[in-house]
This record gives sequence, C-alpha cells and structure tokens, in this order.
Amino acid sequence: MKTLIIFLVTFVVAPSFAQTTESQKHGSSTTVKVHQRRDTAFRVIKLNNITPTNQIAFFLNGKFIGPQYSLAPNLIKDIRVLEQDTLIGTKNYTGQVYLTAKNDYHPRLSSLADLKGKYTEFKEAPVVFMLDGDIIKSEPQSYFIDENTLLSVIVDNLDDIQIGVIKLLTKTEENIKERNNIILRGKEIVNNKETTLLGNDRTPKVL
Repeated sequence: MKTLIIFLVTFVVAPSFAQTTESQKHGSSTTVKVHQRRDTAFRVIKLNNITPTNQIAFFLNGKFIGPQYSLAPNLIKDIRVLEQDTLIGTKNYTGQVYLTAKNDYHPRLSSLADLKGKYTEFKEAPVVFMLDGDIIKSEPQSYFIDENTLLSVIVDNLDDIQIGVIKLLTKTEENIKERNNIILRGKEIVNNKETTLLGNDRTPKVL
C-alpha cells in the first residue's frame, strides 16, 4: 500500500516538473507584477535662489553690460580677461571680461528696464523677465540685451496676481523655425476655412 501511494504521488507531481523543464527549454518565463507604492508623503522642497557671490563683470565695447551677456559669439572680434576684483557701484566683481564687437557690427544695447519702458505699459507692477525660456535673475538696470539679436518680445499680464511677464526670444534657429511653423499652421487654418465657406456658398468671400 505504501509503495502504491508513493507511486501515485510521483505520477501526479511528475507532469508539473516536466512542464517546467519544457518551458525552460523554450526560454519562456512567467511575468510577475510588482505593485509599487506611490510616494504620497508630504515634502517641503527649498530651492536655492541665492545670487552667486563670485560674479564676473562684462564689458562690451567699453560699456558695462552686467554679470551676463547674450551677444552671439560670431559677432565678437576680441575677448580680454582680467582676473582682479573691481567695484562697480556698490557691488564687487571678482573678474572682468572685455568684449570687442566686430567693426561692421553696431550693437544696440538696452537694459531690461529700458525694454520694459519701451515695449510695455507696465508701470510699478513687478515684472519677470525670461530669455529664451530661462528666467533672468539679474537686476533689470544692470542686465543688457543687444536688440539686434531679438526676434520677439512677448508681453504677458497675469491679471489675477498683478505680475507682468516679458519673454525675450533671440534669433536662434529653433525660435525662427518655431515662428515659421506657427505661421504655416495659421495659413492652413485660413485655407481650410476658405474651402469650407466656398463649399457651402459658391460666392467668393474675403476673410
């Protein structure tokens, strides 16, 4: 009897082992789903927006243009670097970079404050400046832009919180391509609208 029981157990279990072996031969596998827990814990994230202390003073054709510059490299004739501290106004800079534009290029340097007064109606309202999608963190009076390099000035007013947004786009290949795509899409919409109207009424219409 004991021998018979062992035989029956072996007979029942053996196929399962055989199946496992066959599946391994064919390289099949069983997918096991692992349910990950979503992280919903409350967190406080503090971003470091402290202005760096070791800033460089840039000069273009002898004129101070702030701690940054946005002049295209192909328009620069000469670069001279001085590794010495300098005090401009009330701010100390740890170095100086003097840029000289090419003789046939005449930059039109304007500060962000000048651009605000020239192209917008913002008065005392706070304004956020963006250059090609990046927020400018320098003082509007000390950050200069060469207007020759600008493609667009987009003025946006956030009425709910009384903050103005001025987006500056330079003449990069990406920005020019995006503008042309928008123009083409606009023409396609107009053409489709014209076709629809003419289909309903054969009388020509000016849109």
